[in-house]
Amino acid sequence: MALPSLSDLLEIENDHAFLAFCCPHSGVLIWPLVRNQFLRQLISDLYYQQAPLVSAVPTVPRRQALGAFSRVLGHNLQQGRMRGEVLVVGTGAGHFQRDGHWFNRITDYLVEQSPADTVTVEGLVDWHVPTPRWNQRVAYWLPWQGAITVTGRLLVRERHVANARELLEYARIRASQLLGLTIADSSMNMLVGMLARKLARLPVMQYAYRRLLERVQPRLVLLEQACYGDFAPFNQVAREMGIRVAEPQHGMVSGGHDAYCYAPVLRESEAYRACLPHDFLGYGAWWNSQINVPVQKWVIGNPHYSEQRRSISPALGVQKDILLLGDGIEFSLYLALAQELAQLLRGRYRIVLRPHPLERAEVQLRFPEGRVGDVLIDTNRDIYSSFATAHAVVGEVSTGLFEAQGIAGRVLLWETAKARFSYPQHPFCGFADARALVEALQTPEGEYSVPLAEEIWAPGWAHNYRGYLAQILAALG
Repeated sequence: MALPSLSDLLEIENDHAFLAFCCPHSGVLIWPLVRNQFLRQLISDLYYQQAPLVSAVPTVPRRQALGAFSRVLGHNLQQGRMRGEVLVVGTGAGHFQRDGHWFNRITDYLVEQSPADTVTVEGLVDWHVPTPRWNQRVAYWLPWQGAITVTGRLLVRERHVANARELLEYARIRASQLLGLTIADSSMNMLVGMLARKLARLPVMQYAYRRLLERVQPRLVLLEQACYGDFAPFNQVAREMGIRVAEPQHGMVSGGHDAYCYAPVLRESEAYRACLPHDFLGYGAWWNSQINVPVQKWVIGNPHYSEQRRSISPALGVQKDILLLGDGIEFSLYLALAQELAQLLRGRYRIVLRPHPLERAEVQLRFPEGRVGDVLIDTNRDIYSSFATAHAVVGEVSTGLFEAQGIAGRVLLWETAKARFSYPQHPFCGFADARALVEALQTPEGEYSVPLAEEIWAPGWAHNYRGYLAQILAALG
């Protein structure tokens, strides 16, 4: 029996009952708050062998957290009151060093196009406060995030747990009846606890978002991950205040990505669309065609790809690396492939394994020498430096596969069940295992067509973004 695709899993939510589960106090839909986690629990059980996609929130390292908190608080107080027509809200996951300053590859290029009218609010990754940084009009969300998290833990009550369990048990029954899928009681209890805390903190979260928007007074918000259910409260508050929300694409989207694909019942629901942003700013027409999220899709381009591609092209050197890209979840799976590949190739190429940004710090702690036997651990913060020396880039589920085309010697997809689920459509040649990869490396590859490249990476990102900005702000009056 074939494993289910995402479109199969979406039949679980293709039911008007999901629009009837609402928060008793605010009346907002509950399903968006746990949708991604529920679907990913199913996806994890089906497709992930060595590590779960969904796990309990790790313990906060107090010393690091307190240090970051004090630095952020001082920084935010110095910034004072900031206002702008455009508010950028980011996770802080995209930082790299440009000319000695930290620069966010996801958001700061867009800020460059209208720096005087744009304010940025950012989260922290690994408790790292990026200083000095290029973007001077930035505040950090950590104090509010801390208050929201603590509230969720302190204010959770039996009614929150009961509301959470009722919805999740209904979804579990649908998964069993339609697809024969089960979720272990331990996983269900984790999801119920997670959702109960989200319900408990919802009033504080809504208040925090409203205060932010009242202070900055933007007409447009660029919200990273706006299509994810956890940002449904932000989208709803912004819509109530007459503020437009757009998500700039920050990575891979596809017909296998749960945050960007929805069942017909949800796509047609006005109440559910209110939980989503107004716009999606895609890297290219190809990406926009892969997803069905009910928002207006715009073709902008990928600023970081375009800028890095321009600077790297003339400087391509000797490409002797086989670069494997981790997925942020199952590092040991990629390490095993890299080690087998090193044995088979016996020094003909350097085998380099690049951790996903989400796992970089942990991998560096595990392997402080930067290698595991004959496998090197890639420590470049910016992936394009690694592409420049790659004879081949290999991955399973990674935006980096697309970014490597035209820079690395060649790109190959590890065609696992997980990859087939994540990429129902893709432009890559594939391989099944390490031996097949070695054979593929010896086989000539067809050229990457220019028309397809421009469908994936639209040219002229700055012009496209400025055009979007002018059109939207003019329409908002």
